[in-house]
Amino acid sequence: MKTTFFITLLSVLTIALLITYMVKKEQRSMNRLSNKFIRLLERFNSWQMMR
Repeated sequence: MKTTFFITLLSVLTIALLITYMVKKEQRSMNRLSNKFIRLLERFNSWQMMR
């Protein structure tokens, strides 16, 4: 009884850790993408000013 409870508890904890890790990774990649997009917009704006 106790062993099965511990096994389920461990599996749930590992799954939760995996999910949080994946979410953090996704957020980091999203931040990188948004930064690139903002940089492109700034370049476009400066290019329009130059013209």
